[in-house]
Amino acid sequence: MYNILQPYVNLTNANLETFSRFMNAREITDLTKQSALKFFEVVQESTSKVAGSDALANWTRAIIDNYIRFANEYAQQVYGIVAQGQEFVSRQVEEGTRRFAQIADISNRAVEAGVQSVKSAGDEADQQRSRQQRAK
Repeated sequence: MYNILQPYVNLTNANLETFSRFMNAREITDLTKQSALKFFEVVQESTSKVAGSDALANWTRAIIDNYIRFANEYAQQVYGIVAQGQEFVSRQVEEGTRRFAQIADISNRAVEAGVQSVKSAGDEADQQRSRQQRAK
């Protein structure tokens, strides 16, 4: 009995084997490794630049300021609602606002420390890359 699909199966298998030999050739694996290394160098350089940029720090500060403003506006709205005779609730809102501001302040300091840490790591990576390039 004739199987009309068998030549297609044989062609596909032969092409897969040929492609596999091509992809496993020493020349191709070396080129792939070199390309991957260059790619990661570019990604590392770009990430270092972004992480160490003033733009990232400014953006982070602006986001935190937005949340602080939101919390204050929200607290004022809640305070307005509960101000009529609900002294306990108003004290809780004020305390919550104060704590939220403290958390925001701590977060802002943590972000600053993180930005500085990433910036330092980026600088260190740049220095290491420069040393590697000089060593070549």
